Amino acid sequence: MLYLAGGWLGLTLTVMPEGLAILWLPNAVVLAALIRFQAARYVAIAALALAAEIAVGWGKFPLLASVLFGLVNIGEATLAYALLRRWKFDPQIAAPADLAKFVLAGPLVAALGAALASGAIHSAFRGAAATYLEFVRIGWFGDALGLLILTPLLLGFRPFGVRPAAAGAGSKGADAFIWTIAVAVLALLWTWPEGRVLGVYVGPVLLLPVVIYIAARYEQRWVAAAVAVVALSLVGAVAFGRSPFGPLAPRDAVIRAQEYIFVMSLLALGLASLLGQVRSRQRDAEAANRELRRLNDELEARVEERTVELRHANRILAELAAVDALTELYNRRGLTDIGQREIALARRGGRNLAVMMMDLDHFKEINDRHGHQAGDETLRHFAALLKKLARGSDSCGRYGGEEFVLLAPETDLAGAGVFAERILDEIRRTPVPTSKGEIRVTASIGVAALAARDATLADVLRRADAALYEAKAAGRDRVVCLAA
Repeated sequence: MLYLAGGWLGLTLTVMPEGLAILWLPNAVVLAALIRFQAARYVAIAALALAAEIAVGWGKFPLLASVLFGLVNIGEATLAYALLRRWKFDPQIAAPADLAKFVLAGPLVAALGAALASGAIHSAFRGAAATYLEFVRIGWFGDALGLLILTPLLLGFRPFGVRPAAAGAGSKGADAFIWTIAVAVLALLWTWPEGRVLGVYVGPVLLLPVVIYIAARYEQRWVAAAVAVVALSLVGAVAFGRSPFGPLAPRDAVIRAQEYIFVMSLLALGLASLLGQVRSRQRDAEAANRELRRLNDELEARVEERTVELRHANRILAELAAVDALTELYNRRGLTDIGQREIALARRGGRNLAVMMMDLDHFKEINDRHGHQAGDETLRHFAALLKKLARGSDSCGRYGGEEFVLLAPETDLAGAGVFAERILDEIRRTPVPTSKGEIRVTASIGVAALAARDATLADVLRRADAALYEAKAAGRDRVVCLAA
């Protein structure tokens, strides 16, 4: 039906004495169908096109001429499709390269080949109307313009259509203004003779800014539609003697119209494809930026997650580095760090701080008599007693071997001595349960308090260690408090 409509329109809008159309559209229908169906229905499409060509030429051409014209038209569309397929043509015409492929394959190569063949047919049946080269030129221009105008239009809409590219940005006010100008110019070209209004020439050139705006504003299929409307309007104006290009002879008016339509179509479709490519690349860049931001956010989240894990691991390592593995009390390093902080707090607040140095009596004999496992169990038992008796503010640690230290903030020397006696009482009445049986142990404790001259924890520990030495020398299992 589209082929019939295009053929009828082409024959209706002809003013050429040779009987050739200014604009021949049926071949564009066949080419669009081949592109749409990827030649999968080639036989059916060719048969329908041949039948439609015979119907179009019925009563105007001999049957043999109509059949030959139909075969030429099918051959033209087939050649154009074969070239486009070989060149990997994109039916969206989304880039200038695709438009160049289309123009070269269709309007230039295939249309010229068809014009050479149809020119021979016209010469055979209407040889007196024009020379062979005139038949070729007229047929070539008509076919080329039909392909250039109608094929992109059909490829933009169903059932031929493919997914169109997105349109550009614009305002409704500007759209209304441009469409008003277009309608006004077309109306003037149709209603005023020779394109003059009050003596002022109003030519089709005024439509070029409109077409350029449409090419910049809309997607490819609507640009093709605008081009088709302008082209058909100009061809109709020429065919019905409106002289839109001024007072020219019919042949010259046709040539001027074909030239104008060709330039306008290339300009509009080329600009639309170029801007479409720019928009496509811009969308790709935006999509890439979005993906980059997503990956960056994901990376930052992973880095933050790994940072939290690292901080946690470092905290665990710091704790492990400051804790004795056997007794789970602070080790010497941990006690030193805590002791320095406690001294600084005591100095700043003017508070007391007592330090107890404790040693399990005859611990070597426990290892020698009961084994090192029993010795470890004894150390763990003593550590558990210290944890049980220590206050919330106190800090306990294994200073080395069987020596333990307890830091007692806000405690003076006398109070620390009472606290140390309570620790000894707990040790005396609580035997150590080991795999070798119960073991009774005692401890010696030296107590010292923070003095004004003490600069570090080592200064206080030195006096507490001296008190511990006195306790051992006095017979062990006792507390000795050493004043500053």
